[in-house]
Amino acid sequence: MINYQDLPQVFSEKLTKSNAMLERANNVLVSFVTTGPYRAPANVTFVKRAQGSRVWDVDGNEYLDVTMGYGPLILGHAHPIVVEAAQQAVADGTTYAIAHEHEVHMAELMVDAIPCADKVLFCNSGTEATMYAIRIARATSGKTKVATFEMGWHGPHDYGLIGSMLSEGKGPASAPLPSTDCSGVSERVAEESIKLAFDCEESLQRIRELKDEIAVVIIEAMPSAYPLQMQSFLKRLREVTTECGVLLMFDEVVTGFRCAYGGAQEKFGVVPDLAAFGKAMGGGMPVGAVVGTNQAMSSIVSSGDPVQDAMERKVVAIGTFSGNPVTTRVGAAVVEHLRDNPSIYRDMDALTAQVKTELNAFAKDKEIPFELLGDNSWFMPYMGDKPFQHARHCHDENHVMRNIMLCNYLRYMGVYFPDMHTGFFSAAHNQTDAEFFVDTCKTALLELRAQNLL
Repeated sequence: MINYQDLPQVFSEKLTKSNAMLERANNVLVSFVTTGPYRAPANVTFVKRAQGSRVWDVDGNEYLDVTMGYGPLILGHAHPIVVEAAQQAVADGTTYAIAHEHEVHMAELMVDAIPCADKVLFCNSGTEATMYAIRIARATSGKTKVATFEMGWHGPHDYGLIGSMLSEGKGPASAPLPSTDCSGVSERVAEESIKLAFDCEESLQRIRELKDEIAVVIIEAMPSAYPLQMQSFLKRLREVTTECGVLLMFDEVVTGFRCAYGGAQEKFGVVPDLAAFGKAMGGGMPVGAVVGTNQAMSSIVSSGDPVQDAMERKVVAIGTFSGNPVTTRVGAAVVEHLRDNPSIYRDMDALTAQVKTELNAFAKDKEIPFELLGDNSWFMPYMGDKPFQHARHCHDENHVMRNIMLCNYLRYMGVYFPDMHTGFFSAAHNQTDAEFFVDTCKTALLELRAQNLL
């Protein structure tokens, strides 16, 4: 195996065309990775094509992909159902800005599948969905403050960048303080925000104390930076918000149609007032949606009369491409396939559980600081010296350094795992893929240990 200090140069030799593409990218793009400057691998690979569980870069290098588009590709890359639906849709026109059948059909599928969904608002991303949901909640409740959980992720709009996973945390761990995560976000947004701590009784008490100010409490049903199941906490959160007359919103952008057909609210048996969806529901197309009960969505449901809507100051949520025929046609095809093939969830979850069990047992036996956290079909490596007990541990310096080193080795050996991010399996991943992933991780971990880097 190559020493880690030599890895960047040796890996770079396999990326001749990618390196040339990187030079072009640096001249014109603000960041050469789609997620921006916070997540930049040491060796940038530019993808040429993808199929099933694999991607190939412009140099012809093949990778087992556990990125899966950061979650949307629940059926894998270029699944025939997605390709056929997209081709048929494009042939009929890419967008209309006029009413069409596919939007209605997709909404009907979602209302049928999602426990809290009486009405659906389509948009173009999970970020837009959470942004619109906040506006709807404020208008419906008549209150202004937004309560979110520290280290959660609700997209890069202003309210999503208050104490998010990009933050190292401010104030006590059980009662965090709101603070902006990057320049360009007004401090006034922080003043309208309340930060809570995951799986913490003190958070429930703060909701009781601030119930007259809080428009909505927003939580990822399976937090991106805290990938542990919190079913009992979600149930208590639902009880407290109901008791206090505060709207509860689940951010199901990741969990929606992935952890179960009806999302986390179906899996955990906890029904919020509002929910934001995205990723898997679009099968790889840009998509987002806000769903909610008739009461929670009342501030945006149209009367059918534009003049009356204006007089009633109905919430405005407009997007040229929202609910477009390509996205909704592809999305409907994917959702129907998931509905008709429930074994997909069983198989993905079983494969993930197998991988977690084997790698975690290996790391424990070898006394290597490594643990795959997560549930259902996604997972996150944690590599800190102390047991993972709080979302703030994701910013542990040793964990960050080791995670980056591990992911660089994995990519060199043919597993594309993004630095500092969650990994996903899909319906396209099979037993051979799982074994390759496990073997590659073991090799990389042992190599890091041999070099005294773990």
